[in-house]
Amino acid sequence: MKALVGVARCAVLAVIAALVGPSTARATSPPAGPPARSAAAAAAAARYEAFQARITSELEAIDPQAAGIFKQANEARAREDHATARDLYAQVYEKVPAFVHALRRECQEELALGHRETAITLCRKAVGQQESSENLAALAMALITVAPKQTVPPQEMEEATRLATKASDLAPGDYYVVATLCEVSVKKRDLGLLRGCVDLLEASFPNDGVTSFYQFLLAASEGRRDDAEARLREARDRGIFTDEQYQAILKDMRASRPLGGTIMAWALPVGGVWLGSLLVLLMAGLVLSRLALRAARILPAGAEAGVTGFHASLRRLYRIVLWVCCGYYYVSMPILILLVLAVGGGIVYGFLWIGQIPIKLVAVVVILTLYTLWAIVRSLFVRGSKADPGQRLDLDRYPKLRLVLDEVAGRVGTRPVDNVYMTPGTEVAVMERGRGLLARARGRAERCLILGAGVLEGMRVGPFKAVLAHEYGHFSNRDTAGGGFALAVRRSLLTMGQGIARGGAAAWYNPAWLFVNGFYRVFLRISQGASRLQEVLADRWAALMYGSKAFEEGLRHVIARAVGFNAHATASLNEVLRAKSPLANVYTYRPESPPAEGDLAKAVEAALGKAPSPYDSHPSPAERIALVREMAGTVAGAASGAWATSEDSRDSWSLFPEREALERAMTAVIRRNVQLAHRVAIPADASGAGAAPPRPS
Repeated sequence: MKALVGVARCAVLAVIAALVGPSTARATSPPAGPPARSAAAAAAAARYEAFQARITSELEAIDPQAAGIFKQANEARAREDHATARDLYAQVYEKVPAFVHALRRECQEELALGHRETAITLCRKAVGQQESSENLAALAMALITVAPKQTVPPQEMEEATRLATKASDLAPGDYYVVATLCEVSVKKRDLGLLRGCVDLLEASFPNDGVTSFYQFLLAASEGRRDDAEARLREARDRGIFTDEQYQAILKDMRASRPLGGTIMAWALPVGGVWLGSLLVLLMAGLVLSRLALRAARILPAGAEAGVTGFHASLRRLYRIVLWVCCGYYYVSMPILILLVLAVGGGIVYGFLWIGQIPIKLVAVVVILTLYTLWAIVRSLFVRGSKADPGQRLDLDRYPKLRLVLDEVAGRVGTRPVDNVYMTPGTEVAVMERGRGLLARARGRAERCLILGAGVLEGMRVGPFKAVLAHEYGHFSNRDTAGGGFALAVRRSLLTMGQGIARGGAAAWYNPAWLFVNGFYRVFLRISQGASRLQEVLADRWAALMYGSKAFEEGLRHVIARAVGFNAHATASLNEVLRAKSPLANVYTYRPESPPAEGDLAKAVEAALGKAPSPYDSHPSPAERIALVREMAGTVAGAASGAWATSEDSRDSWSLFPEREALERAMTAVIRRNVQLAHRVAIPADASGAGAAPPRPS
């Protein structure tokens, strides 16, 4: 309330002067502007004139000559000729000592002239002569009126409070008396007294401008800023202030707003929009997921209808929502940083406020806050690895593989891959990289096929082509174009989450950790929903080009090899590590305790029948197989068995000369990974030497 009193002090006095009429208020300060001419002001003026007429009539009945002098004194007072008015009021009182109104007004004119002590003496005499509400209020006003930068002595402030309260008890509906009580409460900075004063005004003058003004002061003092601005605006509309005065007070009031209040005034709407946007994105993900499931069951009429119509529109919508989601992530970073600072700083401030500072706990809070901030900032600058995704094969040395790659690309109607990278596992995937986002969007980036050596064992060329047609379908559908933004967000999210967890700040009270968990689920639901639709549409390319049976066989083989090779590699590595024996070729190594065939069969069936999840990047294998089987019965070309030629029935390794060298090279990669992860070296042969992989092209 202290700051607000400084803002509105002159306005309070001007209000009383303008609406109550010439009275004690005129003695304390000149009006801040011309008297208001609102309906409230007119009503106040009418009340004053009625009071003036009544007491003048009383004086005329006693001494008509004194009444004439009294009228002259009132006219001088209205002209603000306070010295003349004072002298004339003194003459009236000397002629009619029983007319205490003249004594009170002499007191008020002395106060207007700056003669505070004289005024107090005269008002005390008036109260001693008659304890009317007017005299009590006048003395209270004289007691609280001091020169600028001076304070009212405590004893006189308490006396003024008692006098104003007693006056309001005697005349709770007297405009001047209640206004004086309000002025005392403001001067004393007594909220309880101000509330009582406002109650009296609301009861007797609910539509008056002065009521609105003191309601404004009370609301602002209690921190009800929005209500305060509304009441201030109401007071202006009722003629208490000019628009310039209103704007000045409003500006000062807003400037005095505490920092915490200013922050909350911004934080609440921004936080609401922020959380609301996240909820909208989540709902969009749910809706799109349902639409994707429905789209997956709409079969195409042929190869040219693979991603047209509803499917193409849905994919575009997915892409838009995914980009909005990515943009939301980066927009959230400043908000997240401020939240972390607010929580950490709020905890420290709370300890300072209660007066107890547990040093160790504060240190922990500060460290966790700084570590979280570092994890957030660091995640924004993490970059993807520029290393090759595997060992690049020189396709000139693999002409049969090149022919297959070109054949499949030609049938799907897209550009073939530029490079093939072999890895030790069972991956089959495509990607585009390099040359910038624009080049990727135009299909001019480097197209890469990532091929795991472990998947080729037992895979016939026909199903291999069908799987390649699926991967080329991603190129044809432009699934790999423009995905760098989403990959950057996922990389940033994972980096942030790992950083927060390593720092021990992964807790429910850390807003950054809550954001990572919440946003990651929303992001996965949206991005993986798009991915599932992409996989279904890519499956169609495979079924349309090489038949549903070929693709089903290829898909089953990839899943079976993922289970079988992982089990085989684990058993082999565990055995050679225990025995400290060499491992030259993991693909041909036969462990003494191989995985049980029955267990492998159960694991494969479990993988094929795995229940789908909204967070999976692919539909369940069973669902994919069911969809391509349905295509075989309804879509021309999907039931084709053209792949089943003597060439296509061969093992896929027939496309790769130097199989042994490739397998040894991939085994060398596995040995290197084990050494990096576990600090254990596995020799390639009995001499302990490692086998060098073939020279890269």
